[in-house]
Amino acid sequence: MGKCKLQLRLCLWALVLVFFVGGVGFAQEEEEPLVNIMFFETDLREALNEISLQTGVTIIADQTVSGQVTADLQDVPLEKALRMILFTGGLSFRKVDDYYIVGLPDPRNTTFSALVETEIVRLSNVTVQEVMDQLPTFLTSYVRGTPDRNLLTISAPPLELERIKELIRQIDTPRRTVEIQVLVTEVSSQALKELGNSLLQFSAEKGQSVGDSWYGRVEYDGNVLTLSTNIWGELVTELKMLEQKQEARIHADPRVIVADRETAELFVGDLQILPISSENEETTRIERVEVGVVLEVTPTILPDDQILLKLAPEVSHFVSEARPDLVVKRNSVSTTVRLANGQTAVLAGMTMQDFYDLSRKVPILGDIPIIRWLFRNDVKREGDREVLIFVTPVIQ
Repeated sequence: MGKCKLQLRLCLWALVLVFFVGGVGFAQEEEEPLVNIMFFETDLREALNEISLQTGVTIIADQTVSGQVTADLQDVPLEKALRMILFTGGLSFRKVDDYYIVGLPDPRNTTFSALVETEIVRLSNVTVQEVMDQLPTFLTSYVRGTPDRNLLTISAPPLELERIKELIRQIDTPRRTVEIQVLVTEVSSQALKELGNSLLQFSAEKGQSVGDSWYGRVEYDGNVLTLSTNIWGELVTELKMLEQKQEARIHADPRVIVADRETAELFVGDLQILPISSENEETTRIERVEVGVVLEVTPTILPDDQILLKLAPEVSHFVSEARPDLVVKRNSVSTTVRLANGQTAVLAGMTMQDFYDLSRKVPILGDIPIIRWLFRNDVKREGDREVLIFVTPVIQ
């Protein structure tokens, strides 16, 4: 009895094994038929008919198929054979059910919809225009964009569809960001002349460690300020020491993070509200005037962590700081520099003029002729200040 049960179980396991083996066999995809044929200056439509007869697969050529083909096909899978004889004429094919259709993948072709597949791609990191600008010209005819929704619709033959999707994946990557460190300071022109080469000077010998990763030299020779390193903490410390001696004034050291190839604008200065009276002094209006330093920065990240930095600073100030009015002097410049990650660019040579004409007097007595000089003090002062802007980009 026990022996019969054992035999029954073995039979059942055998049936299950046969079932699974058979299932695997049914799941296998049908292999492509092989093409064995040689063409010499053969009409393309005739060549497709020969391949169809040899493989037993229906191949339908539309009205755009024309030309001649020369090829020696030996044991070549059907789809590879089609690619070999069609690509020189810009033709494409697509399998529909159990047959193939061949034609020109042009939107003006009546069979275009049968030759292509359509997919919608949503962009995450770049714009539609950026993708269209970077795609090869011969592929852009297959792509349509919706800028307000950041969507791309791709209608292309299967091979071109996969190629376009791969290119879009390479383009649509997160954009790197750059932290822009800015230091704006004013240094007295007289102090610069007196200090000469000793202003803001740091040096390091070859192999000597200065900070974690940088070494270099910063110096001012009286005309040009040169900075070849970013010893940022030491630089700020030195400027603050000059500030304590009233030889420099640090306005601010802001930082901003901006995406690669985008523009950041920083403003360091004052907003003054000035009452302006009319000529007959019957009416007065209010004017808002911004004076200080405006800096536009556009970083472009290059290979090997190099940064192309476009700088456009503008320095403005009232002609008379003692009595601010609408007479504002502006200096601006635009330049592009190439820096390593963490290096510092210095913008110098922008001068701000100081003009003071102050009168302090005792009421009434300060206006009496002859004796008024005993009761008033008139001060006139002129001077120049050099504006120094230090910009350090750091890739995040």
